[in-house]
Amino acid sequence: MRTDVVFNAFGSDLRQLLAIARVVDESGFGALWVNDHFSGAVLDAPWSRDPFVMLGAVAAATERIDVGLLVANMMNRHPAQLASAANSVQSLAPGRVRLGIGSGAAPGSRFAVEHEMIGTPLADSDGRLAMLRRYIADLRAMWKPDGRAPVGGVVDGAPMPQLIVGGSAWPTIEVAIEMADGVNVRRTRRLAEHLAQIGAADVGREFEVSVLDDHLDLDHPTGGAAADLAGVDRRLVTISGDVDLATLRAFGERVRD
Repeated sequence: MRTDVVFNAFGSDLRQLLAIARVVDESGFGALWVNDHFSGAVLDAPWSRDPFVMLGAVAAATERIDVGLLVANMMNRHPAQLASAANSVQSLAPGRVRLGIGSGAAPGSRFAVEHEMIGTPLADSDGRLAMLRRYIADLRAMWKPDGRAPVGGVVDGAPMPQLIVGGSAWPTIEVAIEMADGVNVRRTRRLAEHLAQIGAADVGREFEVSVLDDHLDLDHPTGGAAADLAGVDRRLVTISGDVDLATLRAFGERVRD
């Protein structure tokens, strides 16, 4: 199991991100991920940071690690805009970009505030799942030169980045199994159940399973990774900008493959 870092951009200084990116790249981590939030209000923070500004900076400052978005909010981004932004990062980090997408916030949830700020209509769960399917199909069409893309002239011919769907509900995970290259599941009380369901699914192709696990202990040999993550391909752990870089580097060396 690889260990990846997720940078908490809420209230952050991006100079901290660049310092962290260099440590992550030089040690044993697999990837550095960022979230897609334009407002800190979703977590009572003073601000957030643009994900593609962050990814571009990380891509330019690193050579080895993957760089990823966890996850793009499809409700706030047209698929052509997302494809263009992701493909632009690909030009800085060929073969290292991982594109995560999510189905958007549920009405009444804490993340719905961003939709409300910019007037994005909120859909129920069935509506979001249907939109997720269309969104994935449109994204894949933009990286295929077959004339079926809803918008042309968006990407430069690079292979499509690995597509990861973020989901903690089984219907969303099912869409990932059907249409994506992997799934990222947040640690919840139903984690073991969902991992067992994924393991029992007849995927029929290479499919990556990752877990967003906030239980990080930098002083523990493996960061406090739980035994219930056996069989998971990647464990993603969140760090803040004020993390001690020497401690992070030492932890990264301990989890090196």
